[in-house]
Amino acid sequence: MADPVKVEDYSAFWLWAGVKPQPVLKTAKEIYLLAGEVRGDKHPHIISQRSATPKLANTRLWVVYRAQTMLWDERVLANILKQMNAWQAAGNTVVGLQIDFDAGTKHLDRYASFLAGLRADLPLHYKLGVTGLLDWSANGDPAGLDAIAGVVDEVVLQIYQGRRVIPGYESYLARLDKMRMPFRIGLLQNGDWHAPSSLLQNPWFNGYVVFLLNDQT
Repeated sequence: MADPVKVEDYSAFWLWAGVKPQPVLKTAKEIYLLAGEVRGDKHPHIISQRSATPKLANTRLWVVYRAQTMLWDERVLANILKQMNAWQAAGNTVVGLQIDFDAGTKHLDRYASFLAGLRADLPLHYKLGVTGLLDWSANGDPAGLDAIAGVVDEVVLQIYQGRRVIPGYESYLARLDKMRMPFRIGLLQNGDWHAPSSLLQNPWFNGYVVFLLNDQT
């Protein structure tokens, strides 16, 4: 039986632009913090989503960039690294960079090539992570998934779209045998969730990340 996701039961969270910080963040072990968006195919540029440098003691911090294009130039990555280094210098424990991009399930090979180039330019002390569509586990090309597995440190598979949980997510989770890489499950605050026993037994499963929402009452 599915139950609403209660943030007090978890320790890793996404904090997106426009979402107010919640008390649970004070005890969080990891926070995935949206820093900006990369837009524009002809002239790729960053739209900042955070005006100040955070200072989060005792919390592992992932710097997240929402990507609307894979056509990055050197300036984009240079600006991202500048921000990551600034957050690190401010006393934060910066784990790495997470890319949030809607890579089509049928074109994972192209996404893997983009990520390989990014990994080559990313300093080794920073990890590289991505968000992934739940459909990857069911219909993702095995070769494309293997290519992604070779360059990322983790993928967070989201069981929601927008602000709603995907109906029938259980059937996708039952096919996670294709995911030969460390993965987490991305949950939605107050959204329904029931963990299948097969998930808890999967050796690649590394836990959860909860997408925080503003109070909608």
